[in-house]
Amino acid sequence: MKNIHEYLRLISDVETRWNSSYLAWKHLIKIKDLVEIMATTMMIDPILSTRYDGRKLKSINLTEEEWQAIDELIIILEDFAEATEYLGGSKYTTISLMYSILEIISQKLLPDGSEVEIVDLSNSNTAFDDNVSYNDASEDDDEPITGRKISINTPQNCLNLKKKVKTALYNAIKHYWKVPQEHGMLAALLDPRFKDLEFASEEIRIKTLEQFKKAYQDIKNLTNDNQEIECNLVKSNSFLARMFQNNNNIEEVDNYLALPKIHFEDCPLLWWKNNASRFPTLSKLAKKYLAIPATSTSSERLFSQAGNIMTVKRTQLTANTFENLIFCKKNWQLAGGIFPVEHK
Repeated sequence: MKNIHEYLRLISDVETRWNSSYLAWKHLIKIKDLVEIMATTMMIDPILSTRYDGRKLKSINLTEEEWQAIDELIIILEDFAEATEYLGGSKYTTISLMYSILEIISQKLLPDGSEVEIVDLSNSNTAFDDNVSYNDASEDDDEPITGRKISINTPQNCLNLKKKVKTALYNAIKHYWKVPQEHGMLAALLDPRFKDLEFASEEIRIKTLEQFKKAYQDIKNLTNDNQEIECNLVKSNSFLARMFQNNNNIEEVDNYLALPKIHFEDCPLLWWKNNASRFPTLSKLAKKYLAIPATSTSSERLFSQAGNIMTVKRTQLTANTFENLIFCKKNWQLAGGIFPVEHK
């Protein structure tokens, strides 16, 4: 019984982020029928202690309203889970998707455009606090009960819970992403899939376009010296060279913006590789902005892999050996093919 009790407690007291809550609640829904069957079976068991545990499990089990609330929360958090998984990728561009995803999720949270209740995001007193204890803790526990107490025998008030959660999530998005950042919006404009910026307001589109032209001019100025050298090499056609260069400066941005969008499943990096000669300056700008990761997931994966290599039993690895092991681990798919295959 104690294992089941602790398991339900672990599932109910999610101390991680919303994405973890989504996965935990999905798993809890899967075992709903099993928990109810187990409680009923234990209540008719011939052993007295088992019947007692069955009645206790029945008393702390979630009510029908709570199960329904979990179903609704799973639907709300599904978009967050999918967005987290996609933005955490490291083999494709992610920064250009960030603001469009946030806008789509925001519209889904409040589709009717109703007034938004202001939520105090500085108050951390929530059901997901780290310092939370339960008033039904085992008497055998040696650790003293500290922090905020939660009674799992008391049903959760599910009245307007769906609306409250959606409002809190909406406020959080608007609080942390109030002003679109220049790098993210420029990356979206440089992504041939989203360059029309349909998700943004007219004011933001105009501002981003101005920043885009300025960034283009800045990177163009960096290559002026090289262009002057090229012009000196073709003095006989200097007028034609300058005319072609000026036209290219004017038309490169306009030509890119005039092109139709590519399909969502197409790779923007491959598109820029194929069109680098057509847009030589913009392609450099694309390499600069599209390479920015939207999250720290890729670097966190690297730290995790480093921890798996530098274990307590391998603390004497030299820095050079450790670096080479990390390199081989991250590039094995490329480096693995250089070794000959033995044929038996």
